[in-house]
Parts: sequence; C-alpha cells; structure tokens
Amino acid sequence: MAKDHSSIGFDTSSSGFVFILTSIYFLIELIGGLYYNSLALVTDSAFMAIDLVGQLSAIYAKRLSRRPPDKNKTFGYERVKVLSSLSNGILVGFLLFYVLTNAYRRISNPEPLDTDRVFIVSVVGLLVNVYGAFRLYQLSKDISLRGAFLIVLNDALSSVGVIVSTMIIKFTGLYVVDAIASIVIVLLVAYPTYFLMRDSINILMEGIPSGIDIEKVERFIYENFDHAKKVKDLHIWALVPEKTIMTVKIRTEGKVYDREKIKSLKELLQEKFRLYDVFVEVYEED
Repeated sequence: MAKDHSSIGFDTSSSGFVFILTSIYFLIELIGGLYYNSLALVTDSAFMAIDLVGQLSAIYAKRLSRRPPDKNKTFGYERVKVLSSLSNGILVGFLLFYVLTNAYRRISNPEPLDTDRVFIVSVVGLLVNVYGAFRLYQLSKDISLRGAFLIVLNDALSSVGVIVSTMIIKFTGLYVVDAIASIVIVLLVAYPTYFLMRDSINILMEGIPSGIDIEKVERFIYENFDHAKKVKDLHIWALVPEKTIMTVKIRTEGKVYDREKIKSLKELLQEKFRLYDVFVEVYEED
C-alpha cells in the first residue's frame, strides 16, 4: 500500500512541476510573439495556454477520480478523467479555427517580424516542451494526462516549426512563411486531438473499446463453458481506458451452477481480453 501512495505522490509532483514550467514559458512566448510580431510564435503560445488549461484540468481530474464510490456515484469518479480529455479536445478545436482565420489574414497581408529574437524564444520553448513531453509521457497511461501529453508534444513540434520558419524568413525575406508555419502547427495538433476525442466519446457512449471483437468474445464463451446454449445480453464497455467491464447472461442446456466453472470462465475472459471485471449470470433453459 505504501508503494501506491509513493506513486501517486510522484505523479502529482511531476505534472505539477511541468505545469509551473509551462506557465513561465507561456508568458515569455506570448510577450515575445506580440512584441516581435510573429503569428507562429503567438500561435504556439496560444496552444501553450490550452496546454496549461489541459494540465490543470488533468491534475484536478486525477485527484477527483480517487474519490471512493458513494450513493450518487456507485462506479466512483474515475470518468472525470475522460471528461477532462474531451474538454481539452474541444478547447483545441476552437483554437484551431481561430488560428486558421488569422493565418489566412496574414497570408493575404504578410507582416515583417524580428527573426533573430523569435528564433531565440522558440528554441527556449522547444527545450521546455521536450522536457514537459518527456515527464508527461511517463504518466500518459492516464487518459486525462494523455491529453496533456499530446498537447505538450505538439507544442514541441510547433516550436520546431517556428524555428524552421524564422530561419527561412531570415534567408529569403518571405514573411508569408510565418503564417504558413502556423497552419502546419494547426495540422500537427489536429491529428492526435481527433483520436483523443474519438476515444473519449466512445468511452462516454459506452462503446466497445478498440481491440475487442464482441463476436470473438461470444465464441470464446461457447468454447470454454460446458453446456452453454445461448449467450445473451453481452455488454462490454470501459469505465476508463484501463478498466474494461463485461456483463453476460448464459443459458445452459441443463442445470449448471458450478461456481468453480463460472469463476474459471471469468478468469479466462479477463486474461484473454484484458478485462478489469466480469459479471456472469448462468440460468437453466425454461
């Protein structure tokens, strides 16, 4: 039990430190982007603001999810982590629209920027984001922190985009590259955000988790439970990604209430399909 508490403490301190570090750099990057007139840098700082909201939401969701089940929430509070990841995805979606509209305006009317100073700010940002992505990757099995990790990772990629764009502008004088870089950043963020939102919505809709074929599960029951005549009301859903639950009713040809057989089937199903818990109801044919 002591090991568990230690792990929790590590998770909280790691994500908390990344949050503080990201907050400091967000202010530096936003001021730098506005002062040196770089849309790509302002875009990157805007994603960092979303990143901060995401990290704060993930930290709070992680703490709230540890509350034990009660009379109102009999399954507990773990799904708050899924809500946190979905809200992060929605925030990013609004930001993508904002950046694209501003990028279009900049492409139509490019504006000059101080490439040397923008380059320095973006290099510092890359270092901060690489560190943050590394720390959050260690915690990314948690869906709420996975959302924060994806945004930090894309912040790192967007910093690379700003660095490349400022170098191109410095040697070519093509200021339109700054706006193009912001569009590339948007595309980099949109791809993983789509999958995060898709997985979050699937969990909230109690869909079957990816990687599980319900027909294979049904066939497995027939093959591993004697006298099974009809498999009914087979439901598989995820409370959170790491906790997949299954319920099933099995009608038998004869009276079969052997608890050891039922227990053995549950263990086989858990091992085969990586299920967190299985509920089996066996009844005799009428």
